[in-house]
Amino acid sequence: MRGQLFYLFFLFLMVSCGITHNVPKDPYPNSFDKPNIVNSFVDQNGNFYPDNWRKTYGEPPKSGDINAYSLMKIATEKGIESQLKGFEKTRMLAVGSKVKAKDRVFIFVHGFNAPSDEVNESYEYMRKLLKLNPNKDEVVKFYWDGLHTTNPFGGAKVWFSATSFSQMAGEFGLRNLLNSISNKKIILISHSRGASVVLSALSSATFSESFAKGTLENHNVDVDAAKKLAENGNDITCIMLAPAIGLDDFKIRDLTSGTDSFCSLSKQVKKIHITINNTDVMLKKFVGFLSNKLKATDLGYKADVCNELVKHYPIMKYTDFTGMKSHDFNKYIRNPKFKTMLKAEGIAVNR
Repeated sequence: MRGQLFYLFFLFLMVSCGITHNVPKDPYPNSFDKPNIVNSFVDQNGNFYPDNWRKTYGEPPKSGDINAYSLMKIATEKGIESQLKGFEKTRMLAVGSKVKAKDRVFIFVHGFNAPSDEVNESYEYMRKLLKLNPNKDEVVKFYWDGLHTTNPFGGAKVWFSATSFSQMAGEFGLRNLLNSISNKKIILISHSRGASVVLSALSSATFSESFAKGTLENHNVDVDAAKKLAENGNDITCIMLAPAIGLDDFKIRDLTSGTDSFCSLSKQVKKIHITINNTDVMLKKFVGFLSNKLKATDLGYKADVCNELVKHYPIMKYTDFTGMKSHDFNKYIRNPKFKTMLKAEGIAVNR
């Protein structure tokens, strides 16, 4: 009975309103900043925002409707799909050229329900925390549409849409970015559902039949058309803070047989270092027993999930953040244990 009540409670939250898309504030969201920063911003389907995007694509509606707006949807309606794809190709070539002489590339990936201006505060804190050589290191600030709401009762609805958007952002956006980089030490630092963005970039995400059909019909995006992750000789380390994913995110479903199997990761992935925290209110979904339901978040919540995954991925380990109740990005990166994680991966910090 208690479980049924909480399911009803979450269903009630899902109908809440006041949800908006996380879109760029800047007219040039995919740009370079001195001395060593790459800004990368993708929409709900993982397409990169072009220069002066508002002039051509306009603003998305305030409703946060997943079918009302996307770059490829508008491009298809205007017959300029090749223009959008051309911008992305040119942009990835520019990123590859910019990092060509660098040794390390740090890529920051935020979570769901995180507006870009707030995210950038966290990104700047991390950038200043790291001991970077501007001539040898590059920082990529990666932004995706994890939706946003200021309504305290709208978070559940944001969560369910953002879980699919995170996969699209990874499979089409972040993977495209990674494919433009070769022979580098890449450190991916993610928070919350950003772990799904990272994992979807490094492996193949499984989408529901209804989501795949809706994305093709409403946005002219085929979820099965993403390019594979290129074996570019990179050395990839993943640091996942409060990873809001679960066992199923590491599995691929054979749609013919209906069976699941653990996904294979690229040989470029050398380490996955996560946090666990059984006092994180969001990861436990307030009550704990829902952490592996309603799109699982229990990897960041319970050590036994990580211990199970280690059997399949020996490169995985965890640091325990238990005792910190907050799920906030800013709190995780300011926890002294975050510095310990960085140092454990051979990453020097400034303070």
